[in-house]
Amino acid sequence: MKPRTMTLILGGLAAACVVGCAESTPPPSDQWSVANEQIGRATATAPAVPDAKLHLELAQEDLQKSKALIGSDNKRASTLIALATTEAQLATALANAAQAQQAAQQAQGALPPNAPPGASNLQAPNGPVTGVQAPSGK
Repeated sequence: MKPRTMTLILGGLAAACVVGCAESTPPPSDQWSVANEQIGRATATAPAVPDAKLHLELAQEDLQKSKALIGSDNKRASTLIALATTEAQLATALANAAQAQQAAQQAQGALPPNAPPGASNLQAPNGPVTGVQAPSGK
């Protein structure tokens, strides 16, 4: 073969290898399942909290975009799936924080109006405590 032909063939093989080897990232099927599960968890509580709802919607959009990319651009799909998982976890955390804040406010509202800071609505038993002996001093 002529040197020029050999160079073209080797160049073509190298280009084919670069194109073929570039997509060596396996399909992120397991990651997609985890992200889908996280979104399911967030769906239970996030819609009631505006900030959490926003992050849930972003997670759902990223997961849908990743689904379209699986097979053609697995690396980008993996990145979008990781982002969707993180957004879903953030949505869940924001919803849980809002619920905890609401529970704390309700508990605070159940205290008597003149209660000192740090007081609880638990009451001490009336009357003497039985079963406890004072030291004898001997």
